[in-house]
Amino acid sequence: MGQKQNLYLGIDGVILTKGVVPALHLDRFLEFILSAYNVSWLSTRCLHGPDATVEYLSKFVSPETIGLLKKVKVATFLLDKTEAIDFSREFFWLEPDLFDSERKVLLAHDRLHSWIKLDLVRYPNQLMNLVNNKLYKKVLTDAN
Repeated sequence: MGQKQNLYLGIDGVILTKGVVPALHLDRFLEFILSAYNVSWLSTRCLHGPDATVEYLSKFVSPETIGLLKKVKVATFLLDKTEAIDFSREFFWLEPDLFDSERKVLLAHDRLHSWIKLDLVRYPNQLMNLVNNKLYKKVLTDAN
C-alpha cells in the first residue's frame, strides 16, 4: 500500500454543527480518518496555529475528543484555503461550502470531485455515513 491519501477538514459545519455543537459520531469519525488518511485542518480557525485551534475546540468537545483532535495537522494558507492543498496527490476536502475562488481552483485542477459537501444540520449522521461508505471504500480501493 502506498502513501495515505490526504484529507482536509474544516471546523465549522464539520467538527462543530449549528450552535457549536459537536457533530454526531465525531470520535468514531476522527478515529477512522486518523488511522486511514493523512489529516490536516483547512480552516480559518487554524490561522493562529494548532494550539489555538485545540484551545478553541476544547470549549465544545470532551477531553477524549481533544486527544484525537491534537493529532490533526494544520495546513497553512494566506488567502484561499486551496493554497494549502497538495494537488499532486489525491485528496478529500470536507467542507460545507466553498468560496467562488476555491471552487475555481478546484475546477482548474479538475478536483471538484474531491470536495465533499457536508450538511450536518439536514444530515446529522453524515460523518458516519462517510466512514461506512465513500471514505471506507476509498481506503479499500487503495489497499488493492
